[in-house]
Amino acid sequence: MKNFDPKYNDIPKTEIHCHLEGAIRTQTIIDIAREYNLKLPAYEVGELDKHVKVLGQLRDLQAVLEAFAIFQNSITSPAVVERIAWELFEDCARQNIKLFEVRFSPDWAFHGHNLNWDASLEGLLRAKERAEIEFDMAIGIIAITSRGMGADSCVKTVDWAIRNKQHIQAVDLADGELLYPMTDFVGPILKAKDAGLKVTIHSGEDTPASAVWDTVHAFQPDRIGHGIHSIEDMKVVELIKERNITLEVNPWSNYLTNSVRTIEEHPLKKLFDLGVRVTINSDDPEVLETNVNNEYRIAHEVLGMSMDDIALCNRFAFEASFIEESAKQRIWKKHFAPASD
Repeated sequence: MKNFDPKYNDIPKTEIHCHLEGAIRTQTIIDIAREYNLKLPAYEVGELDKHVKVLGQLRDLQAVLEAFAIFQNSITSPAVVERIAWELFEDCARQNIKLFEVRFSPDWAFHGHNLNWDASLEGLLRAKERAEIEFDMAIGIIAITSRGMGADSCVKTVDWAIRNKQHIQAVDLADGELLYPMTDFVGPILKAKDAGLKVTIHSGEDTPASAVWDTVHAFQPDRIGHGIHSIEDMKVVELIKERNITLEVNPWSNYLTNSVRTIEEHPLKKLFDLGVRVTINSDDPEVLETNVNNEYRIAHEVLGMSMDDIALCNRFAFEASFIEESAKQRIWKKHFAPASD
């Protein structure tokens, strides 16, 4: 489903919800497996794609999360982290993404091969600094704490993010919201907020509007990942608007995880029309075989958003971005403001 139609590809773009672990090229997985003697079900791109791509709607979010095992096992060294990040930034540049935030879960991504978190972050930062210069981008970093890794992992991740807050702008609570109630995670997330980090929370993806209501009141997040089921309750919609919370929406991902029954039923445009600050993102571009261009195509050609509507979503993403203000302002004025004049 990747799309490079000039109608979408030539537009300067933002993306503020993209997982590093879901953005590893298939050929890179093969290269890493050969270098580190990892076992794969296939060593040819077309065959391995059958095991690492979600090409059709699965039963639920958990089924999609299970598809990540090969990706996780590929993260073998800080040098590999640097390569994966660089290639993701290359792929962003091909789509004309100029304002980009990448997120990753250090405990989930790095524990399989017992990587040093600081050394791995250094690899990511080397790729970031190079890409910002070569592709004229502004890039931000978000540290995820995965619900499925437990409360101790959340404490560890938050403390690490606080220690590295000169490089990490925000924390995110992700993983299956249905399986892991929020109680164990509120304290550490609020600690991150008190330390000056921004907060985004995965909520309302495969859970009802009431989950978003609870998330907003418990965590006071700056943004919400997905949040699409807010549409089911106007009280929740009004709460999001009142708190000025931006939703990081990922239409194709929501379809593949069965969070919406059909892509035509996706509430992106309905939320936009209600005045919710929605943004358009790819989530896991390699696992889900999508990109931001494809998400724009869905928004425009399937859901009926105008190109002006999509441009406004870019502005919402810019305004809600956690990237340092002067860096994002420079990119916005150079690449986006002329188009909106």
